[in-house]
Amino acid sequence: MNLVLLETTGNQAYIFATNKLRENVGASELTARVGTRFVLEAVRSAGGRIPHNDRDPQAFPAISESNPVEVILAVSGKALLLVRDADLGRQIVRAVTLNALKEAPGLEVRGVVSREFDVERDALHPLIGEVHRQFEVVRSRLPGPAARFQRLPIIAECASSGLPAAKYDESGRESGPRSAVTRAKRAAAQDGLDRIRNVVGERFRLPRSTTEIEDLGCDWFAIVHADGNGLGQVFLDFQNRAAATGNRDYIEKLRSFSLALDECTEKAFCQALTVIRPRRDITPIVPLVLGGDDLTVVCDGRQALQFTKKFIDGFEVETRQHPAINAILKNGVTSCAGVAIVKPHFPFFAGYQLAEELLKSAKKFNPLSAIDYHILYDASGPDLDRIREELTVDGGTTRLVGRPYVVTAEKGPVNRRWSDLACRIAAVRARDDDGRRRLPNSMLHELREGLFLGRTVADDRLKLVLERYRQQGLDCLLGATSNGGSLFWQDSDGHRTAVLDAVDTAEFWEAQP
Repeated sequence: MNLVLLETTGNQAYIFATNKLRENVGASELTARVGTRFVLEAVRSAGGRIPHNDRDPQAFPAISESNPVEVILAVSGKALLLVRDADLGRQIVRAVTLNALKEAPGLEVRGVVSREFDVERDALHPLIGEVHRQFEVVRSRLPGPAARFQRLPIIAECASSGLPAAKYDESGRESGPRSAVTRAKRAAAQDGLDRIRNVVGERFRLPRSTTEIEDLGCDWFAIVHADGNGLGQVFLDFQNRAAATGNRDYIEKLRSFSLALDECTEKAFCQALTVIRPRRDITPIVPLVLGGDDLTVVCDGRQALQFTKKFIDGFEVETRQHPAINAILKNGVTSCAGVAIVKPHFPFFAGYQLAEELLKSAKKFNPLSAIDYHILYDASGPDLDRIREELTVDGGTTRLVGRPYVVTAEKGPVNRRWSDLACRIAAVRARDDDGRRRLPNSMLHELREGLFLGRTVADDRLKLVLERYRQQGLDCLLGATSNGGSLFWQDSDGHRTAVLDAVDTAEFWEAQP
C-alpha cells in the first residue's frame, strides 16, 4: 500500500492576484476543484470507487480487492488517498496535475506518493507525517507556476493580471487582452458563486455576479480572514487524541473530524449572515474561502465586525456540539480573525496581507477566540507593525489601541474583551430622546486629539468634562478605568486606552438586530 498526498500551495497569492472580485471568486473555485472534483475524476479513471456523497463520512468506499483506491480526504485544495501500489498513485498524481495545468493555469499543485508499507502492520499516523514532509521537499525543488509564463519574445500584457496575454477577450464590461490564468478564473467565477449559494440556500440572496457587490454602494469593503486555533497541533497528535484502535478506526475518525470542520464552518457562516443588513435585497458579501477551519470573505466594511463576531460565536458552539469534533476536542475549537477595512479600490492582495497580519496579532490570545481589526484611511501601506507603532506615544510606553479583543465569553483580560468594546461603542452611539448624541462629537473629538499628545495631556482633558458627562455615558466609555478618572489602564507592556477604538469604530458597528 501507498499514501498519495495532493495539495495546492500559494493559494492566497493566487486568489488575490488581481483586484477583480470576479477573478478572486473564480480562483477560489478552481482551488476547491483541485482537491475535490479533479481528484475524484482521477480516482474513478484509475478504477477506484468514489463516494456518492462526499459530505458523508460513511459514504467513502474502503480499499479492497475490487477497489484499488480509497479516498481518505478530498477537501478544498487537498486530498489524501490510500492506493494499492505506487504506480497507481503516480497515475493519479499525473492526472490531477495535468488537469490543473489545463483548467487552472497558474495554480501551484503538487503531489507525492509515499514509500510502500503494510497497512495491516504499519500505523498510518507517522506515515501521514512522513508524506507531508516528503511533499515539502518536492515543493521546494520544483519551480513555481510563474516560470510557465515567459515574457520573451515580447508579447501583449494581460490587462488584469499583467501576465502574458493568451487571447483578446471581449466579454464582460471591459474588453482587452487576457492571460490564460485570468480567462480560467473568469470562466469558473459563476460556478463558484453557485456553489456558495448552494451552501446558504434560499434564505439569503448573495450577489449573482461579483460586479453586483460593487454596484450596491458600499463605501467601505472589509477583508475578513478567520482561522481555527491549534488545529495543526491536533492533527500532529491525532493518533493519541482520537485513541484510534487501528488504521481503519484512524481513517474513519480523521475523515469524520475533517468533514465536521467543513460542516461547522459553513453553519457558522450561515448564522453570521443573519446580522448583515441587505442592500437592495442583496446580502453584500462574497465568500472566497469557506471550508475546513478557514473563512475568507469580502463584505460591506461597515458590517464586517458584527459579522465576524457572530461567525466566531457560531463556530465555537457548532464545534463544541458536533460529536465527531467533541470526541477529539471536548470543548470544541476556538477561532481568531483579522479584519482589514479598506476603500473599495484598495488592492485586495494588500488588504488580505493586512488581514493576515491582524489574524496573527489576534492569535496572541490563543487558545481563546479573538478579533483584531484596522480601518485603513490612507494608502501608505498595510504594514501592521508600522501602523501600531504610529499609535504609541510617551516614548512607546503608552498604546492608543486596546486591540485585539477576546471574543470567547467571560474570558480574557479586563478592558480587552469584545463585550468591553461593545459597551464603549454603545456609549459613543447612544442618543437622547431628541435624537442627539449623549456624548457630543465635539467632546469626543477633543478627547481623541488629546490621546496623541500623551497620557498626561489626555487625562487633563478628561478632567474638564468628566463630571459633566459622567451620567451621559462617559463612565461606560471609560470602562474599568472610570473610577480612577483616567482614559488609560496599566498593561504588562505599559499603558493602554480603548477610547480611540470606540470612537473610530462606532460608524463600523452596523448590523441587523
